[in-house]
Amino acid sequence: ALWLTMLFTVWFLRPRSELLVSEAPPPSGGPGAEGGHKAAAEDTRYRERLLALMCDEKVYRQEGLTIGMLARKLDLPEYRVRRIINQQLGHKNFNAFLNAIRIEEACAVLRDPSQERLPILTLALDLGYGSLGPFNRAFRAKTGQTPTEYRRASLRSPSSAA
Repeated sequence: ALWLTMLFTVWFLRPRSELLVSEAPPPSGGPGAEGGHKAAAEDTRYRERLLALMCDEKVYRQEGLTIGMLARKLDLPEYRVRRIINQQLGHKNFNAFLNAIRIEEACAVLRDPSQERLPILTLALDLGYGSLGPFNRAFRAKTGQTPTEYRRASLRSPSSAA
């Protein structure tokens, strides 16, 4: 009986490949990877869709935007959106990508003399930041200046801030 119990236990606990199916994405590139070029071509096409979504529809202005929300809008798995942001667009992560787009628009608004009276808080909220603090930190990290300093310098001499 002990022998049968041990035999059954070993059989029952053996690894089974049908139970080890992973939800992880297939590896891209590398030797023997089928469809590596196809995936890269698709990523290029989706990169254009992602950039259109950000630049034309300005979804980055949505407060609390997550990579999951963006993936649903693109009808792509999150790992594919991450791969596009990291490999195709060269950003460290989703937040770096989002901040880069938001800060680029902020710089354009701050350089515009017709927007000189626009409060920095309003700009931050319009760009999708929940409050002034995260906007100021992201702006300073990207430009080395606060938004107010950047505005003053760019409106004083437009060529020095660009």
